[in-house]
Amino acid sequence: MKEIVEALKKRISENKNSMLVTVVAGRGSIPRKAGAYMVVGEDGRVTGTIGGGNLEYQATLMGQKLLAEKKNYLHEYNLGQEKSAELGMACGGNATVLFYFVDAREDAAWIRQMEEAEEKREAFWILMPLEEGKIKILPEFQTFAHQSVTEIDGARFYAEQFSYDGKVYIFGGGHLAQELVPVLSHLGFRCIVSDDREEFTKPELFPGAEEIRLIDFGKLEETFTIHPEDYIVVVTRGHLCDTDAERFGLKTPAGYIGVVGSRKKTKFVTDKLLAEGFTEEQLERVTAPIGIEIGSETPAEIAISIAAQLIEVRSKKK
Repeated sequence: MKEIVEALKKRISENKNSMLVTVVAGRGSIPRKAGAYMVVGEDGRVTGTIGGGNLEYQATLMGQKLLAEKKNYLHEYNLGQEKSAELGMACGGNATVLFYFVDAREDAAWIRQMEEAEEKREAFWILMPLEEGKIKILPEFQTFAHQSVTEIDGARFYAEQFSYDGKVYIFGGGHLAQELVPVLSHLGFRCIVSDDREEFTKPELFPGAEEIRLIDFGKLEETFTIHPEDYIVVVTRGHLCDTDAERFGLKTPAGYIGVVGSRKKTKFVTDKLLAEGFTEEQLERVTAPIGIEIGSETPAEIAISIAAQLIEVRSKKK
């Protein structure tokens, strides 16, 4: 959503209207479930995706048409292969798509509300009218699910809750981190990279990183404040740096701590931390080796396995 909000904010600053295209419901096999967003401008898709293929193509065309007409619209697309299907896509199913007209003169307020909630690390709800009306941003809203179509005073809304997802603190700026950051960034994770070697803290090595720091692994407590929503990923160059980073992570409330390394390296770090007084129960917070088992060997493959695991953790949070 951050990418969507930034795109809308930029277009509003340029006095450009936009169409916010959202999948609000779906049945059967469809490319993207409810909560998929896309911004459409006068020249086509600006950012986001509702699944690609013919669905996204036709929705983009519809969005351009409605943008010129300055109106909202709710449309159900049939993605089946049968003759009666509207799009003739192989996946089948039905997707209900909301087209919401974003007026550059009138819609800046709710976009700023979303930004402020993000800055304050606060959860919020977005309520999008399925017919006429304006988007509402609320700190709390009572409904039966994280995402749903609901009725308020006779009007229907698509309601979705957004929670602060935290940042990914990546300790180590080597080849694995350089493969991992662009992937995580593309997936919507906010990455903070740190290393104690200046040559591994160059911005060009980490496209998409929110922040890059030159640090002392022995002084991490003086450098970072970690929150329960945050992730810690330890991919340093060796045993001692791993130990420093893992020790720091265990003293924080981080929701996820993952450490890369062989069984020998993992045992070395574990034994050292146990000798320092950490308990087996505390060490159970650590995922080591990090990532989902997919037979990965190269830095790029391992990065995919780590990204997949973080997606899984994030999904379970929701």
